[in-house]
Amino acid sequence: MDIADLHRAIEQQLQGVFPKMEVLTYPDLEGRVSLPLLLIELAEFSDGTQPGNGELSLIARFEARLVMDPTRADAELHIRQLVCRLAAAIHFKTWGQPVGLARIQSVAPDGFKGELEGYLVWCVTFEHELHVGDVEEWPIPELGELSPYDDNRQEPADAYLKPQDL
Repeated sequence: MDIADLHRAIEQQLQGVFPKMEVLTYPDLEGRVSLPLLLIELAEFSDGTQPGNGELSLIARFEARLVMDPTRADAELHIRQLVCRLAAAIHFKTWGQPVGLARIQSVAPDGFKGELEGYLVWCVTFEHELHVGDVEEWPIPELGELSPYDDNRQEPADAYLKPQDL
């Protein structure tokens, strides 16, 4: 199971449901965006029902946020109509991927994303159970250069402080 494939499938299929709306996964919200907007992100993993075959089962919790201009006429009603359509579009979907059926956890106003302050935002939270296989099957993303904080860097042993020197 490749999480990137799941993200792409969700994004593409929801774009089909909302053809006039921009659908983005993990966008850079520093620039200008067009509204209304649908943002999708994987918020967390939790332990799933283990199949007993050596594979790891996880519950992936996704958040799909509808973002709208609050000054638009009838914005409060329109966003509620859109969020119902979004929840229906997600309900029991697998997106053509090897995951369990999507289960809606909540549909509610959302004020927790600081970069979306000032917008009208509703969030549909949904979960999929997925099996990620074992460590040999799990894809490793291309990471580019190592971070200066990476523990694998080559430095002399005396580059670090000893506890007694603190």
